[in-house]
Amino acid sequence: MSRETVDLTGLQHAFPYPRSSTGAITDLGRLILARVKESGPISFADYMAQCLYHHELGYYARPGKPTVSKKGDFITSVSVGSVFGKLLAHRLYKFWCANGSPKTFTILEPGAHDGTLCLDILQAISNFAPEFRSAIDYLVHEPLPVRRKSLQAKLQGEASVIASPNDCHAKIGALIANEILDALPVPLYLRSNDQWHEILVTSNAGSLDWGSWPAKPDLPKNLPEGYVTEGPPELSSFMTPLARMFENALFIWIDYGLDEEALYHPARTAGTLRCYFKHKTCAHPLENPGEQDLTADVNFTAVEKFATSLDLQIHPAMNQSRYLTYCGKEWLLSNPSQKEISQFQTLIHPTQFGGRFYALEMTKGNVDPASLI
Repeated sequence: MSRETVDLTGLQHAFPYPRSSTGAITDLGRLILARVKESGPISFADYMAQCLYHHELGYYARPGKPTVSKKGDFITSVSVGSVFGKLLAHRLYKFWCANGSPKTFTILEPGAHDGTLCLDILQAISNFAPEFRSAIDYLVHEPLPVRRKSLQAKLQGEASVIASPNDCHAKIGALIANEILDALPVPLYLRSNDQWHEILVTSNAGSLDWGSWPAKPDLPKNLPEGYVTEGPPELSSFMTPLARMFENALFIWIDYGLDEEALYHPARTAGTLRCYFKHKTCAHPLENPGEQDLTADVNFTAVEKFATSLDLQIHPAMNQSRYLTYCGKEWLLSNPSQKEISQFQTLIHPTQFGGRFYALEMTKGNVDPASLI
């Protein structure tokens, strides 16, 4: 840790939520404390990775506990209903047709949670394009063993559940990644004494606490004292295997996020890192490790830069409202039910999912992107 005195007031402003007064700590918290005691402080990115993806005690290693639902901690576009999957199904169908309707078409969905989106997409395609359904090989990428088992039980052979895309190869296909990038662990930084410090997680009197050490991240230097923000996640280990799996493909990323100009605006002094617990955000990042969601806005600029290094072609991002409206042009003319129209309105409403979320498409290889407009 830094030997100089570092003013951590900026962290108190960024995360003003009260800490627990009971002294209770989760099983994962005890493991992290023991690790810190043995080996010293860990980076916040490492801490976030443990909180979300520890193979037994991480937040996403709990398939029996509701997380994405009205009874859980947050909702997604998938939670709204099956219309989200139907609209993406139409987008995939348009891409398949534009590229010669190949006899085999691989769809890869990383982080498919409970498999609902997968089933919604496949059911929609079966209903309006059975010839496309017969061509689909749907793969769900899930690294956590306990969640793979749960997915296999729910999908009932409709899709294959894989631990890694490294051994998979597809001549042509598509990737669907809904709210995945925001769950990649990010480093946390503080501007103090006119320099950047990386935030660490350490211990203090038997509880998890903040620490720091000097750092030189690729961040603006003209930001105010006490400024807290996140750096980009480590994208290589996540995106590279996904890109290498396909010779030709459409990649669809849907998430909330910002470009770097907005993300590192001087007025955004507290960053975007937040916790979700029972649909509330008033939770401290060091509280209840493994039992609350940790997330940060996607740095779309960093994602696009790295994708370019993988020889992916970047297409203009658009908000979810515009994107799903383009995807659903044919569907809207098919006389959807009032319930479906209500779901669609929720998905595109600017104060709900429509304005907060963005869709970023990329392509690889010699393909026709099948323009939405």
